[in-house]
Amino acid sequence: MAFHGEDILDEALSFATKNLKSILLTNKNTSNAFQRQIEFALFVPAWKCVPRSLARHSIDFYSDHQDALLQNKKLLTFAKLDFNMVQSFHQQELRELSEWWKRIDVATKFPYGRDRLVECYFWINCIYFEPKYGLARILNTKIYSVLTLLDDTCDNFATYEEVLALVEAIERFLPQNSYIIFDCVNV
Repeated sequence: MAFHGEDILDEALSFATKNLKSILLTNKNTSNAFQRQIEFALFVPAWKCVPRSLARHSIDFYSDHQDALLQNKKLLTFAKLDFNMVQSFHQQELRELSEWWKRIDVATKFPYGRDRLVECYFWINCIYFEPKYGLARILNTKIYSVLTLLDDTCDNFATYEEVLALVEAIERFLPQNSYIIFDCVNV
């Protein structure tokens, strides 16, 4: 998580990467599970992962591992149960969102629009993955899906002057000190 110019963290990254790669190349006694874990860490650092994907990867890693010290059966069972319960919350929310999307009949009313409902949900789920944030996931998914349709409408039908008028109307609606969402139009 270093910023440009942080020499100590750059050295630490170089040191860790070099040593992990050497373990993969020289140590043939390393188990397949540990080799996969090292390869995964080199390919995608944990802080760059989607939390739910990382949880799934960890469950698979510890399930495959035969070492009694690393495999706590009760903890592993609890992790699987928790993962499945949270996944069922997400599936129910996606079901509700899909029904909402069908009710407003986007495919017929906006045939030019991109159907990005699941993609919007996925990205919001990367931020708010815990069950208690269900309302935030649903609302943000709806907002971003509608914004995608608005963007598609502007791209396909609006003139430059109409887009500027829309941007001005939206900016008048926003509070004074809020971020400028449509700054790209004012180039």
